[in-house]
Amino acid sequence: MKKLVTLLLSTSLLATSCEQAQKAKESYSAISKLKEAGEKMETTMNEAKSQREERVKRGDTLSMPYKDLQAYLPAEVSGFTAANPTGQSMKMSGIAFSTAGRDFTKDSVTVKTELIDYNGANQLYQGASAMLGLGLESEDDDQLTKSTTLGIKGASGMETYRKKDRQAELMLAVGGRFLVKITADKQPDLTLVESVAKRMDLEKLAEM
Repeated sequence: MKKLVTLLLSTSLLATSCEQAQKAKESYSAISKLKEAGEKMETTMNEAKSQREERVKRGDTLSMPYKDLQAYLPAEVSGFTAANPTGQSMKMSGIAFSTAGRDFTKDSVTVKTELIDYNGANQLYQGASAMLGLGLESEDDDQLTKSTTLGIKGASGMETYRKKDRQAELMLAVGGRFLVKITADKQPDLTLVESVAKRMDLEKLAEM
């Protein structure tokens, strides 16, 4: 009987130890991933800082006028009707940025494109831009999220597909200066928002 109790206690301790070891491993993995994400974010922000310093040397410290920014929106999306582009340039308390946007519709489907030049408001947006480069990947029954660069040097971002609502969204930080957002409703996947983004001259924006 004593041997049985000892055996049971040993088995229990072993199970507990294994469970604790697994939890410790998971905790270490989570900490390691957080550390990796933090390092990646710091690298991204340093790169954006270097890009900003280069623009300052060239005297390029302001956001481009919204009319000029509109030229980088997609002119058309196949099969869709394009609305007139919108936009504005804002200045307040030493902060300046420009926005431009254009909608495309076909039947009951709407594609929205938005572009922000935050060159004159770098401190306001640089954290949000860096977050887009963390490489977040997740999926459950409701939503798919994955990182993307669209193969463009100087671009990083995230794609999100909300399965139940059939909403597709793409967000990109480009060149440490621009934010791009493209959304589309009633979509089976992320294909359309990706194709719309590729119609934009993002490579040129990334080099500014």
